[in-house]
Amino acid sequence: MSPTTKPKRTLPGWLHDLLQRHIEEDVELPILPEASARIMALCEDEKTDARAIEHVLERDPSLASHVLRIANSSAYAPKEPIVSLQQAVSRLGLATMRNIVLAVSLQGRVFKVPGHQARVRTIWIHCAVTAAFGCEVARKLRRNVEAAFLCGLLHDVGRPIVLQATVEALAHRTKEALPVSLLETAMDEFHEELAGRMVASWKLAEWTVAVVANHHHPEKAEPHEEQAHITYLADRLSDWALDEHLTPADFSLDDPAIDRLNLYPEDIEALLAYRGKALEFAEAFQ
Repeated sequence: MSPTTKPKRTLPGWLHDLLQRHIEEDVELPILPEASARIMALCEDEKTDARAIEHVLERDPSLASHVLRIANSSAYAPKEPIVSLQQAVSRLGLATMRNIVLAVSLQGRVFKVPGHQARVRTIWIHCAVTAAFGCEVARKLRRNVEAAFLCGLLHDVGRPIVLQATVEALAHRTKEALPVSLLETAMDEFHEELAGRMVASWKLAEWTVAVVANHHHPEKAEPHEEQAHITYLADRLSDWALDEHLTPADFSLDDPAIDRLNLYPEDIEALLAYRGKALEFAEAFQ
């Protein structure tokens, strides 16, 4: 087993069934804030101009300040400071603006589980690093960089939802804390399903739903299998990059995704060398 391969674990039958029922019957998926939902819709319309998005942001000072902070961060490294919302939209473009607004919304609405802040923060950092690596893989393949960012950012969005659902499902059954290993296993088993449901409820594109719901099994994401392989590989790279004890020699090249994407050894070498920049990129979204 390579250092970047997670061992397969399963939940006890009673806990799996309990969570399955709770997820199907009782879980309320997070909704986008009104301003974020409006901006997401505007960004999907190619006819939208910068002023329309600026107008929405002006009504939400908190969202606007987050957008300007990220736009001026090392993630986008503008040659000159971006000092207005109109500049941010016109320079970054609609797809990037959509991704930034979504990132801010995810932190505020999804990556919040009382009592589990440290674990949720770890998941968020992993998602941000995956998004960074997704962009880099897409660049090498000359594919849509913003699409790769979006899928990387969203791929594990189901994990905090499953974590919250597990806490809720067990609240009336036991007062004892569930072992960390079982919490992780619950998230492993259900996060793809819930991520797909949430992304669909936010009315994001069908290809986004297919990728996040199948990123561990890219072949199931047809006809969006290639994007799912990009996200899968970015996920692996993120796991590796965030373990400071691992070196490039520890990253296993024996993975069908590398062949499927027609990446050469020098491509993987360059991706591994991107580690520092990926971590720096992710910091902008924290």
